[in-house]
Amino acid sequence: MHWLRMIICVGLLFNFQLSTFNSARAQHPVAPVTDWVATVDEATQQIVLRWRPSADSATMGYHICSGSPCLDYDTVFGRLDTTYICLDHDPLETHTYRLHVFDSSYNVSSLTPSFGNMVLSADVPECSPTLSASWTPYTGMPSGIRKYSLMIRQEPYEDEFFEYYNTDSTGALAYSFDMPNGTTRIHLKVLAYNNAHTVVSQSNLVSVERLTADQAAFVEIADVAYDSVDANVHLTFHTDTAFHAGRYTLWRSIDDNRWRELATFTPTEPYTTYIDSSLQRNGKEHCYQLAVTDACDLNPIYSDMHCVVVPEPPDPAILAPSAIIAGNADLGTFLPLVYGWDKKLYELTIYTRTGLQLFNTTDPQQGWTPQPSVPQGAYAYVLHVGFLKGVVKTFTGTVIVIK
Repeated sequence: MHWLRMIICVGLLFNFQLSTFNSARAQHPVAPVTDWVATVDEATQQIVLRWRPSADSATMGYHICSGSPCLDYDTVFGRLDTTYICLDHDPLETHTYRLHVFDSSYNVSSLTPSFGNMVLSADVPECSPTLSASWTPYTGMPSGIRKYSLMIRQEPYEDEFFEYYNTDSTGALAYSFDMPNGTTRIHLKVLAYNNAHTVVSQSNLVSVERLTADQAAFVEIADVAYDSVDANVHLTFHTDTAFHAGRYTLWRSIDDNRWRELATFTPTEPYTTYIDSSLQRNGKEHCYQLAVTDACDLNPIYSDMHCVVVPEPPDPAILAPSAIIAGNADLGTFLPLVYGWDKKLYELTIYTRTGLQLFNTTDPQQGWTPQPSVPQGAYAYVLHVGFLKGVVKTFTGTVIVIK
């Protein structure tokens, strides 16, 4: 019985001391964390947790837990060590965190409310210029979130991010806009501001490319020249025949006025020619650029600009050979050379000395080549031509056939 009484007394004493220890722990809790944030580091694109140091000098460190229920995640030792990098957490997925303080006796504070990272997503459908962005709200900021700002940087136009859209904490956390012409990539991020107008959190960084069927090919204007005989501008384009899906557009500006679409085409040869006859004369400068877009008619690429001055139209005149040598490939065709005509009226007729018509054409490229049966001698021609400014003239003369 003596030993039994001693065991009971020791047990009662142990229970009293344990109760006293627990009571002491309850009377000296560790001060909890009062400010915390989850953000994404822009350079590393990793989730970073930051919090204000515990005010309790007895603080030994911090426990971090993740998820719901709150599972042990990691431990940070040191009262002033208040940053943790979540190396194994994907910033494209939402995560929740809580933490509490512990001292050297492993007394612990209360857990913080749940807080987590913002996740931004964005997309541009194929063959569409419209970019749609949305993001998850930031939760757990003790002082509340005042607004969100959608920041963008466009390539190749900007070097820095600028605020493109903002909304308060109750607004829709989504925004859609058209990517400007020529933009090939846009970088986006979202900033969350607290009620003190201070940035507290940043989302992941998203880079969006314009989704097109293929990329636009190179384009070049190889030559631009004014033809004083035909009074038009001849252009030669160097294009990529391997690029079939896009559309080539020729643009023209006269004397620095508005650029206007002149023609569209799909080249089948490396070099393509175009004749611009709709000119404005009187010494005006005509400038040309060639553009090519991809298969979605997006992402235009422009050639260098080429310009030519179009002079005053020449006086109405023709230059006609006085004699041709029948059977000679170079000198055996009668074809007048016309200056200043408007390409609307042209008729050439050849007559014998007795008035018999031998030849007639309205094609300015078709000359008279005498048949072998045509005897040597003199023949008359009559040429009706419409000139610029509405002038119509008739030219007559004689051509001698030599055999």
